[in-house]
Amino acid sequence: MQSRKTITIVTSPTTKNKPLPNIGSLNSPTVMQASLYRVEERSRTIYVSSDIDPSQWDTHSLNTIFSLAEAPDYDREISSEQPVRRTQSYTDTQVIISEDVSDRSDESRVTSPRISVYRPRRSGGKTASSPSTPPPALPRRVSPSNSAPAARQRILFYHKDDPHYGFTNFSAHPVIYNGKKYPTSEHLFQSFKFQKHRPNLAEHIRTCSERPSVAFSEARRFQPEIRPDWKQVNIEKMDETLFHKFTQHAALRDELLATGDAELVEDSDKDAFWGVGADRRGRNELGKCLERLRSKLRGDLC
Repeated sequence: MQSRKTITIVTSPTTKNKPLPNIGSLNSPTVMQASLYRVEERSRTIYVSSDIDPSQWDTHSLNTIFSLAEAPDYDREISSEQPVRRTQSYTDTQVIISEDVSDRSDESRVTSPRISVYRPRRSGGKTASSPSTPPPALPRRVSPSNSAPAARQRILFYHKDDPHYGFTNFSAHPVIYNGKKYPTSEHLFQSFKFQKHRPNLAEHIRTCSERPSVAFSEARRFQPEIRPDWKQVNIEKMDETLFHKFTQHAALRDELLATGDAELVEDSDKDAFWGVGADRRGRNELGKCLERLRSKLRGDLC
């Protein structure tokens, strides 16, 4: 059983006929059966069958096929015995590609799956003298909405001379915790690594220097003494540190609330955990802590 592809062109009929040309290029080199087509003048339906897939048909053959649908001038009629009344075509053409199996009945071929492609209406020409069935409606594509949500604003902070330096733990905002003053929030955060099990080291971190970088380096120097579960609680301790800092400095709190719903990003190329890191793909956990605090402060004010 030979499976063949059929292309069907449906258009309104024209005023004249023309002979049926031979489309030899659609014949398969391996199958002797020639390509077949017929013209049904009731609505000018043209069927072309070939065992070559339509995607492989050459441009010249396709142009020839479409010219059958348009047919501006014909030299002679196909059948003089059965004249058919025709009207000038607007060339509303429907192209249907389907599979045509040689031993199928006409009924089964009608119900087979088909792919329809529509050519646009061509302006010009006279209308038919009598009403005709309108061509199938063109498929409509739903265009995406133009009201796409705007990209979320990003606020970067890190460098001392840039805005929002107060969002970093190195800013000169002292913090009171359990009745003791810490020169910066960095001092408090680093001391949390030792407070419960090594309180003397925690006190050393608090008093070693006014400079936050010294508190940081001292905590690193005593790395072996850091509480063993630090990696499980460090984000929680950062949340606690920032809460004390921002609730004790009204200007910082207002500055944080003024950021709205913007994404807060510690623009550090040295820290891929609290910041974004050198590749800009870091976790930015400090920024996330600040966003959580912002939500909490906004809720408390409501």
